[in-house]
Amino acid sequence: MNLQQSPTIDIERPDVRNESETRLPVRSLLIARVGWVVLTLLVLTLNAISIPRADALLQAICQPGTVCISGLTPAKVSQLQQSGLSPGFLAAYQIGWDVVTTLIYTALAALIFWRRSADRMALFCAYMLVLFGGATYTSLLDLGLRTLAPAWYWLVGGLELLAQVSVPTFFLLFPSGRFAPRWTRWSVLVFVLYEVWYVFLSNAYLGQFSGVISLVFAALILGLVGLQIYRYRRVSTFWERQQTKWVVFGLALALGGFALFLIIANLFHPFESPNLSEAGVLLPTTVSYGLLLFIPVSIAIAILRSQLYDIDTIINKALVYGLLTALLAGV
Repeated sequence: MNLQQSPTIDIERPDVRNESETRLPVRSLLIARVGWVVLTLLVLTLNAISIPRADALLQAICQPGTVCISGLTPAKVSQLQQSGLSPGFLAAYQIGWDVVTTLIYTALAALIFWRRSADRMALFCAYMLVLFGGATYTSLLDLGLRTLAPAWYWLVGGLELLAQVSVPTFFLLFPSGRFAPRWTRWSVLVFVLYEVWYVFLSNAYLGQFSGVISLVFAALILGLVGLQIYRYRRVSTFWERQQTKWVVFGLALALGGFALFLIIANLFHPFESPNLSEAGVLLPTTVSYGLLLFIPVSIAIAILRSQLYDIDTIINKALVYGLLTALLAGV
């Protein structure tokens, strides 16, 4: 008598989607991979050639009645020299953080591309990290290239537009790679229209529509948060919920730490003194750049699906030690 075999159940990885459902067709995958390599080389090259002009602008001394990027007045330069710093060192420090940040984003994207580029969600994440890290998060392209000529203006602006749209689209798709509910795909068009205004028109019409646009942006962000909550509760599998936890954990560390830093700075004003100290000048940049790097790192871990089950233990320990640290700091 032939007995029907029962299906095999994966105990270690429950609720995992069939990976064939998330793979791109062979021809589309080849085109997408070549496109990622070309885009990455383009972004890195543009950042490299923008460094000299960005450095010059960040060192420029502001004269009365002129538009100045650096914010360095003669009085500010004098204070810096008294603290042992120079405009050149500050510019190099800022550019150094921009370069390191771009390389970290690119390295994380390359790791995802190397390990999971056949998965459409992972491949889209690799695109998003390269664009956002190299064309939006840092200011090198805006400072060094965008104002040189109309061609540079449209090229850099186009990359920034793609980067700004790719981030909310990523959160609309994450973690399954599908829009849920399906009507949310129309939200991408809303983000495109908003970012077109922000990238190309905001300087001309900022004073007229800034309040309305700020409300629209806040509504879009709250909408993304609401959709992620809906997906977590109603759509995501167990494995996808673990991915979501990693991203939320990274966001909480980055934004929570940054908010705490701003609160401390506003309450105690440690960086506002007649004679600026070296720490007072460099610490805000260091803290802001360092904390916000938790976000791409957590996204990369979630996409690579490495030791995702440990996130519950990590969150519990972080809550306990964070609470103890806050109590000690309060005392």
